[in-house]
Amino acid sequence: MLQLVLNSFLSTLPVFAFFAIGYWLRHKNIVTPDKDAVITRLAMDVGYPCLIFYNIMKYMVTEADPRITTLSFSGQAILCGFLEMAIGVLVAWLVARSLRLKIGSGLRTFTLTAGVQNYVFFAVPIVHMLFNLPGDPSMGVLFIHNMGCEIFVWSIGVILMCGGLSNLSFATLFRGPLLAVCFSLLLAWSGLGQYVALPPVMKTTEMLGAMATPICLIIFGCSMYDLTRNFTWQPRMLTAGLLARLVIAPALILLVAWALPVDPLIKRIMVIESAIPSAVIPVIIAKRFGGRPEVGTQILLATTLCSFITLPIWLTLGGTFVVPLLPN
Repeated sequence: MLQLVLNSFLSTLPVFAFFAIGYWLRHKNIVTPDKDAVITRLAMDVGYPCLIFYNIMKYMVTEADPRITTLSFSGQAILCGFLEMAIGVLVAWLVARSLRLKIGSGLRTFTLTAGVQNYVFFAVPIVHMLFNLPGDPSMGVLFIHNMGCEIFVWSIGVILMCGGLSNLSFATLFRGPLLAVCFSLLLAWSGLGQYVALPPVMKTTEMLGAMATPICLIIFGCSMYDLTRNFTWQPRMLTAGLLARLVIAPALILLVAWALPVDPLIKRIMVIESAIPSAVIPVIIAKRFGGRPEVGTQILLATTLCSFITLPIWLTLGGTFVVPLLPN
């Protein structure tokens, strides 16, 4: 348990390092607020789609493991990822309504931030830490599973943040990350991926995709500087966010993972994802689509810090009652 806590803490240090870099860059006025939108669009509309494309091609085409590349397995993993998002967002919405939050006072941002876990930045180092034996397909399963998360966030999540389809252009939905998911899966499932995933294409998308994570985290660090100078902490909302993201949602997701008749490889990814704190992406979406990023920032920071305690607890429970996480 102690080793798991330590490894979980160490795996998150790069995230906080990027936050600190962004905070310092804004403090020194090197990255000014008027540049945020352009930089964010570069990361989300260019880098992030390339990251998605590269990982789908890598794990489903160029390094395809026969255990995880069938249409049936991929469909199950994607649906489980989507279902986890739906459970988390529903829990967060119910908690937000109990706080009497309304649109304009943080309802949409609270719901999305407390409902969506950090399914990339936190999950990747944990999966690498637990399942690092040669030939283990868990990392590939994670990225296939995460396609369901991406589909939810960039469809239902964006619609939620915009207050409905009436306030949203369909051109906003069908671009960037969501298009990358659909296009990449089509190539992988149709067999055409082998003709596209050539070394020059893979290297280019790998390099472009590598910029998405640090840029998003740095811009969030810049936003932290702005927000911490202009808002006061709200203990009631923080408590509600912690309850939704780190208590109720994990319990329900573990229950669903235990009950679903899916492959154990998918179940153990669900166990890991259940314990993850809030993601950065909802805060970026809130800033881009007119939400309340100051609400999301508080929930993100609180759940990230408290997850050092709750994460090993949920992993232990999931590894005991749902599916083993460590080799015997």
